[in-house]
Amino acid sequence: MDLKERRQMNTVKRHPWEMSRAQVIADLLKLNPEREYRILDIGCGDLFLEEYLLERYALLQFYCIDIAYSEEEVTVLNQKNKRIRVYNNFADVADEVRQMDIVLLLDVVEHIERERDFLEELISRPFFTKQTEILITVPAFQCLYTSHDHFLGHYRRYSLKEIRRLVQQADLKLLTSGYFYMSLLIPRMLKKGKENLVGKGRDTTGLVEWKGGAGWTSFLKKVLTFDYRTGKFFKAMGLSLPGLSTYVLCRKKSVS
Repeated sequence: MDLKERRQMNTVKRHPWEMSRAQVIADLLKLNPEREYRILDIGCGDLFLEEYLLERYALLQFYCIDIAYSEEEVTVLNQKNKRIRVYNNFADVADEVRQMDIVLLLDVVEHIERERDFLEELISRPFFTKQTEILITVPAFQCLYTSHDHFLGHYRRYSLKEIRRLVQQADLKLLTSGYFYMSLLIPRMLKKGKENLVGKGRDTTGLVEWKGGAGWTSFLKKVLTFDYRTGKFFKAMGLSLPGLSTYVLCRKKSVS
């Protein structure tokens, strides 16, 4: 969850989208439970993904950056779990770690105005080697840009073609890519249509407002996970279904 959203809540009640997306990320990374990984999560939010993955893969070591963290929050969080190191600036983690196995940019690139420059600077860092994999997820389709995007500070949304072109321009080799969450396209289309007719709503998001009970939350999480697996099945058959999110998994083409 974005820290901007988290701070609007007195208690955390996880949205089924957030819970299902953690499963999606785990599946896309294809982690080996017997191998150690050093994972850099840029724009980590409230560390829900890290906690989820560590419950299933005990040998992971996370280095998590989010500029929204205060110095006090960094100090407190770094005392909780030695496998999750938290930072609020990039320089500290870059000085501490020599090589990363995985870099995560999960719903981050859309927040950056000059995203190509950012990616090129990132992969030029010494810790980003030819073996480092980078997983990028972004919201899909600019035509579905709504007040939700504006509230979160998104500059844009991406088609699969656009995010592929971006990573290729940044000298990254594309390993795999696709969409997920086709079932969420219709609700977003309806929201966009409503905003076109009656104007934008208040600045908030569904993650903050989620009030579903445990049973309803679990059901919707399963629906979304089934949605992802359906898209994955058709992708294996050579048919790419659209979705509300898109992803690319890449490696560096060359090392200077």
